Amino acid sequence: MNKFTLEDSREIQKKLKSNKAKYDQERLREWKERKSMKTEDENLKAMFLDERSKNEQQRMEEEIKETREAELNEKWKKFMLETEIEKQQIIEQLTEAAVLRGTKGKGKKKGKKKK
Repeated sequence: MNKFTLEDSREIQKKLKSNKAKYDQERLREWKERKSMKTEDENLKAMFLDERSKNEQQRMEEEIKETREAELNEKWKKFMLETEIEKQQIIEQLTEAAVLRGTKGKGKKKGKKKK
């Protein structure tokens, strides 16, 4: 059968228990390390997601600002064009009025009335 003495068997059993305890301790340490790494990864993902969200928000705000500026520039150009057209129309009306006054005034001379 078995050629081990009782003392040898007890010594082997003691070593097995010691090795099992070391193994369990190492497994626990590895588990804690994996758990820590997972938490760190989740935190980094959240941080990068927040950063990406902020960057996207800034990009969208900049795009809205540029669109608004373009709209205002278009409105300003339209206003200036309309104003220029109105000025030209007023100038034409004044010119026509001046021409009419000029032709009406040639027949009559203003001056002192003779008595």
